[in-house]
Amino acid sequence: MTSSDVPSTSELTPYDLAARGREVTGISIYKDTNDDINMETVHDLISEMHSDVPQGGTDIVYGKREAQRLRLWKPTSGANKSPVIVYVHGGSWTIGTYLDSTGSKKVGYLNDLGYAFASINFTLIPEITVKEQVQEIADSVAYLIKHAEELNIDPERVVLMGHSSGAHVVTLLGTDPSYAQKAGFSIDVLKGVIALDGSNYNALAEFSDSTGPIITNMIKGLSDDPERLQDMSPTHHAAAPNAGAFLLLHCQRKGGIRQAAELAVALKAAGTSAELRVFEGEGFEGHVAMLLRLGDGTYPATGVMEDWLRKYVPM
Repeated sequence: MTSSDVPSTSELTPYDLAARGREVTGISIYKDTNDDINMETVHDLISEMHSDVPQGGTDIVYGKREAQRLRLWKPTSGANKSPVIVYVHGGSWTIGTYLDSTGSKKVGYLNDLGYAFASINFTLIPEITVKEQVQEIADSVAYLIKHAEELNIDPERVVLMGHSSGAHVVTLLGTDPSYAQKAGFSIDVLKGVIALDGSNYNALAEFSDSTGPIITNMIKGLSDDPERLQDMSPTHHAAAPNAGAFLLLHCQRKGGIRQAAELAVALKAAGTSAELRVFEGEGFEGHVAMLLRLGDGTYPATGVMEDWLRKYVPM
């Protein structure tokens, strides 16, 4: 993007202003992006994603269902009562695990900064609904808070992070306090939410933004009823109380950026800090790159994430 392509601040809409990023300014960049990709490339990218498994860590069972386990990695420094990043994997709510859909670089990078990292496994649809998945994640947070002393983490400084459908889950948990309340903790302990190239911030709009298997999974896990879709939309719940601050990191995917800009505007209107940063990388390739490269010092989003953490959840 050349300087002549970048509109002045006075020409930007509120959505554009919400989407101003370090690498891509405004959301006009998404309008001409190519989201088409052949299935062979999709399968290759998924294979690459699933082979990038973080090493080490300790497995912990947080619930009675078979899938309800997490893996916790402690900070490199061994600092006392470190903040904890609670990570939720993507996979359209239907596939993936806490190990094969996490991305190893971010784990080591965040541990080196002094943050504990907990990757959460959860029951997939169609065995349960997405609403029940969000509650399972809330229950995992409640477990970490309850056992904070023995795990050497700070129960008052929890950050949620999710990729793809996992970003939808964590933003919903960070905007709808009913899940935290049911799990037995206050939404106030959620100091931040980092959403990595998510969607379904406005679930009803997703029906026009997506096609094929994604829509099928939405109907299975969310609903096709407008009222229920609204209830599962973080933007609908953006009025306070919310998690302390939101960082929405996106690649160049049309619907996701538009919905993220709307969510950022709604959160700011409620008095909640919300930053949207858009990075180069089109379609599904950019989507997977954000998962695998976050934590690589040469990937621009890594520095943005670190700066945000130092601001809102300092060590």
